[in-house]
Amino acid sequence: GVWPSPPPPPRHSLDRASEIRQFLSPVEKQCHLKNEKAALQQLLPAYLGYTISLVTGNPLPLLVGAASLMGKDPMQEENANVHGFRGMGRRVADV
Repeated sequence: GVWPSPPPPPRHSLDRASEIRQFLSPVEKQCHLKNEKAALQQLLPAYLGYTISLVTGNPLPLLVGAASLMGKDPMQEENANVHGFRGMGRRVADV
């Protein structure tokens, strides 16, 4: 028998998911770098307090450094926004 010919390719073959991923990748990369910088700034007082406590034998610097870890994550809102963009992009791509 004769096999039917394959259907013609779509006129505009758009892969929205890959386009959105490509569009958001620089934003996500920048957000990742900001997260690392914020984490370092948040951990530095804790490490400094731990070191001073070891050297002096005084637990107070350790407690002060640990208190810096109890603060709100400065990048939480920005991370939520980036994840929201990604989720919105997935919904739009499912059209």
